[in-house]
Formats: sequence, structure tokens, C-alpha cells
Amino acid sequence: MDVRPLFTIDYWFNTRPTALEPFFQEFFFYFFITLIVGALVIGIIAKRKKKADPWIAQGFQRISSWCLTMGVAGLVIFFFTYERLPFLSMRFWYLLWFIAAIAWLIQIVHFFKTRVKVEKMKITEKENIEKYLPNKK
Repeated sequence: MDVRPLFTIDYWFNTRPTALEPFFQEFFFYFFITLIVGALVIGIIAKRKKKADPWIAQGFQRISSWCLTMGVAGLVIFFFTYERLPFLSMRFWYLLWFIAAIAWLIQIVHFFKTRVKVEKMKITEKENIEKYLPNKK
């Protein structure tokens, strides 16, 4: 496979690109379907974890939203590519989809590393303080 075309502007912005090879058609289709199914599974897990740990459940809900949105958007882009519609089938849309997916994932990771960590520390601190307070009768 020749990767040199990936570094040309004409490859990304050609309004009538060539059709995808069958391997890549199947790969993209199944990848986007897997994201949608993953969104449903992660959404169910998030609902089950809501009572045990609401912050982790909120993080899982964000991951589920990411999977569903990226899966549906990817299928729409894939449909336009499959039908070879001018402008809407440009490979640039896959690049834009990838950049948006990475940016959103970075935001989710940041949520887990900062907000969830801080909230768990607050809960632990509150439990330590309540341990020394008299109980209500």
C-alpha cells in the first residue's frame, strides 16, 4: 500500500474520490457499528453503577455518548462515501471525524483524571470527618 497520497492535499479534498477498497469498506462499517453497540452496552453499565458511584457512572455516560455520536456520524460519512456523493464523500470528512473523536476523548480523560478524582477525595474526606461526629438518635 502506497502511503504517499495521504500527504497530498488533493487526496483529502478531492470532490469525487475513488471508491474505498472492499477491505476498508467492511472495516469502517463494522467499526462504526461496534461503536454504536458499545454505546448501548456502556450506557447499561452506567445506569447500573449510578447508585454505587455516581461520578464513575457520569464518566461512563460520557463515554457512551461519545461512542453513539461518533458511531452515527461515522456511519453517515461512510454512507456518503459508499454512495460516492460529490463533496460529501471527500476523505476530509474522515479526517475531521478523527480529530473530533480525539478531542472529545481527551476531554473525557481529563474529566476522569481531574473531576472524578477530586470528587472521590471530597467523599473520602467527608466520611473521615463524619466518623468523629456523634450519630443522630
